[in-house]
Amino acid sequence: MPKVKDITGIIESKAPLAHMLEFDCAGLNAGDMQSEVNGILLAQNVTYSTIEECWQCGANLLITHHPCVFGEEPDEYMQSLVARAKERGLNLYSCHTNLDCCKGGLNDFVAKKLGMQNVSVIDGCARQGNIEPTQLSGLANQVGKALNDCCVKYVGDDSKIIKKVALCTGAGARDEQLVIYAKENGIDCIIGGESKLSIALMAKDMGVSVIDVGHFTSEIACIEIFKDWLKEYTYMIKVSKTDKDPYKLIK
Repeated sequence: MPKVKDITGIIESKAPLAHMLEFDCAGLNAGDMQSEVNGILLAQNVTYSTIEECWQCGANLLITHHPCVFGEEPDEYMQSLVARAKERGLNLYSCHTNLDCCKGGLNDFVAKKLGMQNVSVIDGCARQGNIEPTQLSGLANQVGKALNDCCVKYVGDDSKIIKKVALCTGAGARDEQLVIYAKENGIDCIIGGESKLSIALMAKDMGVSVIDVGHFTSEIACIEIFKDWLKEYTYMIKVSKTDKDPYKLIK
């Protein structure tokens, strides 16, 4: 029976913890690297639901994209998640910004899904590349369909022709420096999540379009990546059924 360190060692061979960003807390958030693994649950997030789901399906290793620990003093909710996992005897492991940044990781995977060509690294996690020339409004629709995201919104002139884009999944669209980089390097549009009003106004003033996608929908591809990397352990892997986008649409 494999140990936690055997499973996580495969992940870290693709996405080394040394590549995670300074603020991040990826890695083993609870548990013991020497624990024997009797089942694996894959999810994007650690929640009470995914912890209970992991325990109820007989797994003892919950692998997620987002860690449940941030900063030196995690908040009460985060601490309660760790406590619940320990009660259930679970190991919590996250592969976060190291997955965003690594070759073949989340941003590369999504770039391919969006049809980006000549993809290169901007800085850390972000990628840039060319796309088939498309009007902004049409591209926003294409991005929504590709990511199965019906909440996409965008900044800019509908008819603007987009040829070169920058991509940063998750909260990438709230990065002021990315807007500046786009302006200075001929990038027509930024694709990412969680753009703030101040960033949207700045981008509009600078003539940089923004396609704002959901944080959850832009990163749920983490599951496909984990499944591929851990294919030798397919027999013990389950994918979470309870980890869903928390936002709902007004109907």
